[in-house]
Amino acid sequence: MLDIWCLDKTLRKGDPKALSQCKGKPLWIDVTNISKSEAELLREAFDLHPVTVEDILHRSTRIKVEEFPHYLFCVFYGAQNTTLSDFTEFDFVIGEHFLITSHLRAVPSFDRLKEDAAHLASLLEKGSVFLFHRLLATEIDAFGPLLEKIEGKVASLETGAIRLARPELMQQILKLKHQLNIIKRTTTTQREKLSFLAKNEYALIPKKAVPYLRDVYDQMIHIADRVDASREHAANAFDVYMSSISNNTNQVMKVLSIIATIALPLTVISGIYGTNFAALPGSAQPYGFWMMVSFMAVFSIVLLLFFRKKGWF
Repeated sequence: MLDIWCLDKTLRKGDPKALSQCKGKPLWIDVTNISKSEAELLREAFDLHPVTVEDILHRSTRIKVEEFPHYLFCVFYGAQNTTLSDFTEFDFVIGEHFLITSHLRAVPSFDRLKEDAAHLASLLEKGSVFLFHRLLATEIDAFGPLLEKIEGKVASLETGAIRLARPELMQQILKLKHQLNIIKRTTTTQREKLSFLAKNEYALIPKKAVPYLRDVYDQMIHIADRVDASREHAANAFDVYMSSISNNTNQVMKVLSIIATIALPLTVISGIYGTNFAALPGSAQPYGFWMMVSFMAVFSIVLLLFFRKKGWF
């Protein structure tokens, strides 16, 4: 679906069939779930390279910044919600007087800008690069809620690993580490490509717009740093979990060792009195059996007190 906004003295919504009438004027074409016919219409109207059209039509295009004779083609990703690693691809075609944006689903931030006619008109009047900056900066800011959710989840996993190391906790930690690796790849590549816009010179990017693009680049650096910190915390949670498992195992082995140590002499005593010899100490006494049991109990208590004094439990 094509959504066309043209600044011709006043901001007005254009008709896709009369797109040629808006050419040469400040123009924003926002496309949701683009079709082949719509892509062909844009290719003819703005002389887009076939490679650009192919990238716009296909999903999961790699992050890129490509310069063509009369436009810049950029692909970036934004976080539309707080679902981990659920990103939305944004394709931008930046011309001297026009900006084409393409995405698969409706974008709330784009819709809010369309409702603010005065703000949209001022951005179009400044130039397509300023509109591009406004749209991209808003989507990069949307990484904030996603990272807050990740950071909260990592903190919860760390606390859970300390308190009680459960098998399902291990699965959650590994899943989160996998998701963070996906986010890491996206944010790192995006930071690199944004540095191109902020540091390199492009004919279609005026010098007065460069500081704004540098600000977006700084935002992306901050986000990438937060992702790195979350990955480190997730790794710490994994280490804490493994340490907790090791400690629990050591505690179990300690208890079992104490039981085995106590049981060994008791087994020896019971084995001796289980032999078939007629003359055994106390066997002729009426309370011989209870004497043996009492001795075994006292011996066990003495061993427990000895282990306790040594600090073994």
